[in-house]
Amino acid sequence: MKRKILISSNNESGKNALEVKEFREIIYMKSFEGKTKTYCCEGKENLIKKSLSQIEEKLPKEKFFKIHKSIIINIDYIKGINANAQRTVTLQDGIELQVAQRKYKDFMEFLKTNFEIWL
Repeated sequence: MKRKILISSNNESGKNALEVKEFREIIYMKSFEGKTKTYCCEGKENLIKKSLSQIEEKLPKEKFFKIHKSIIINIDYIKGINANAQRTVTLQDGIELQVAQRKYKDFMEFLKTNFEIWL
C-alpha cells in the first residue's frame, strides 16, 4: 500500500501547488460539500475534490476508521474516548468528534484489535 499522497494546496504566494503528505500526517477527514477536508499535523487543512467514500477506499484500514458518515479519524491521534451518552472521541489538541451511535460498537471492536487494552 502507498504511504504518501499528493494534495492540492496553496503555497506562500497564494498559488495552487501540489503538496506531498504521508497518511500518518492526517489527523482526521471530514465531508464538506461533496468534497473532503483533511486536518493534518501543525494545523494544516486541505480540501480534496473527492468524496469521503472515495478517499476511504484508499486509506490503510488498520489506521483509519469512519466514526460517522461524514468523519474518518486516524487512530494514532486518539487521546481519549468518552463512553457516556455523548460517545465522543478526543484527538490531539483537544479536538472532540462525535461517534455515530450505529458505529460505536464497531469502533470499540476496531480499537480492541488495534490497541492493547488495560482496564
